[in-house]
Amino acid sequence: APKRKAAPKRKAAPKRKATGKRYGPTERNKILCHVKDVNGTRGRGGVASAVRTFGVSALTINKWLQAAESGALPKRAGRPPGRPPGRPPGRPPGRPKSNIAKTLKRLAHLDGQITKHETELISLREEFKRLKKLL
Repeated sequence: APKRKAAPKRKAAPKRKATGKRYGPTERNKILCHVKDVNGTRGRGGVASAVRTFGVSALTINKWLQAAESGALPKRAGRPPGRPPGRPPGRPPGRPKSNIAKTLKRLAHLDGQITKHETELISLREEFKRLKKLL
């Protein structure tokens, strides 16, 4: 049988950028004007045209359009001055407030239950082995 040629190796996909591009008010207005012009001329397709022309995601453009209709473009909430970047003030998000004494008591209770069940498991395994030998 003839030998088969090996399939050509695929090139690795290019890595995505870690952060998105920030658009200033002039760029944003230029893109929104383009969307309105295309929609005015064709009746639809302005967002898709802007996506192809400017490389901005449709989700972003639609968000800008909604904000423009409501009267104000959204501003990104910046961090307060003096706070280091990357960590929110106070406790980490998602971690509930807890009473340390209550938590320690619960941990001790769980540890006791685990120990009790582990000893029970050991005796069950021994009984299992003994009965298995009888077969």
